[in-house]
Parts: sequence; C-alpha cells; structure tokens
Amino acid sequence: MCMTITRTAGLSLAGAIVGLWACGGAQAETFKTTSGRAIYVPVSTEATKQADGSTVLRMSTTGISTADLPFPFDFEKHQCNATAHIAADGKSGRTYGYCEILSSKGDRAAFTYVGDLTGGRWTMVEGTGADAYAGAKGGGTYKVKYTMPTGELVSDWDGTWQTD
Repeated sequence: MCMTITRTAGLSLAGAIVGLWACGGAQAETFKTTSGRAIYVPVSTEATKQADGSTVLRMSTTGISTADLPFPFDFEKHQCNATAHIAADGKSGRTYGYCEILSSKGDRAAFTYVGDLTGGRWTMVEGTGADAYAGAKGGGTYKVKYTMPTGELVSDWDGTWQTD
C-alpha cells in the first residue's frame, strides 16, 4: 500500500490527516480531518545549569495523539526522549528529540524532531515489519500550543506521511 498522508492542525508530533493514494495507477482515496493534537506528560527530567547561565534539560515524556481518521491514525501513544538547551533568559532555546509511536493495535513507528521552544520540524524514521506503519516516511512542522508550569505540553502539527 502506498499512501500519502498530510497532517494539519494537530499533534506534535503525531493529528489531522489527509491521505492520497500515490502509487502508479492506483485510484485516489482521500482522508480528511481538521483536528488532531498531541499531549505530552514528563516522566523524568534532569536539568544541568551551564556556566553561561543556560540550562541543558534532558527529559523523557509519554504522550497521546488523537485524530478523526481510522486506524492506524486514530489514536497513537508516544514515548519520547529529548534534550533542550534553554538560554539564560529562559525564553529561548533549542530542542531535539526522538519519539516511538505505538498504534491502538500495537503497530510501531518512530520520528525525530528539532526546533525551538515554540515549534519546529519532525521527520519520520520508519515503521516496523509488515504492520500498518511499514515503510513510513515523511515529515512536517509542529507548534507548541501550551506548556504547563509542571512540564505538560500540548502541540499541534502538520506535514506529510507516506507508507509502502
């Protein structure tokens, strides 16, 4: 199966989706949604203050993403590991991370991301074996919508996603 999926207005990293068959003479089938979002909760954090006043923050988070599309895009669980270098002013910085995706039926994929404290870009790594995410490729952008004082994060995202 060769499907291109464009996610809009949802998930950091894993929302709203438009799919289009893009294989040779395959007939076009389109999935559309205007909603989707990821919510992340910190599992562990480690902050290291640097000599210049900045902070290096290492964290593990768990999160969920929901979408109005059928499996495997309807509900995804994320396990993420990230590093953030936060400037001394606490208002700017860079983030880098890797997230594993688990579908509601146990299928797996992964993505990486890089950005700042307000958003950035994500890139699919690839899915496993012959499951629903097999051969997953793609990428896009994400935007942080809310960050709670205790570290919880809500993120919207968009982009494209293609599977074999």
